[in-house]
Amino acid sequence: MRKIFLLPVSALGLCAAAPAPAPPAPVSTPVGAYDTTASGQPILLPQGPVKVTVSRTELPAHGQIPPHKHPFPRYNYVIAGGVRVTNLDTGAVQEFHAGQFIVEAVGQWHKGEALDNQPATLLAIDQAPPGQTNMIRKEP
Repeated sequence: MRKIFLLPVSALGLCAAAPAPAPPAPVSTPVGAYDTTASGQPILLPQGPVKVTVSRTELPAHGQIPPHKHPFPRYNYVIAGGVRVTNLDTGAVQEFHAGQFIVEAVGQWHKGEALDNQPATLLAIDQAPPGQTNMIRKEP
């Protein structure tokens, strides 16, 4: 016959484990809050269904974005480098650098170019009715 020995739990070195520390809380840092475009227009969204399109633009050093306009809202976040935006309708020139957000003009011709002989990377977010484009290039 086998003998069974019962030991107190404390004798086995088992004790209640301390609770795991809580994971760190997420940190949200505002980049900006906007109610107008870069040219001062109120931000108005298309009525009805919209399609949100996100695209990444790699602008090489000395690169340019030819004259164009947007019939619907376009938002750009400058990931790296910088860009100079010239509004061809108003004549305003603005520079945006890494970490800045651009609410582009709607219905106004503008162009962009990389700053400081460096490449730039932009993340664009468009909101347009399904099947419609949000970039109209100006004919030369």
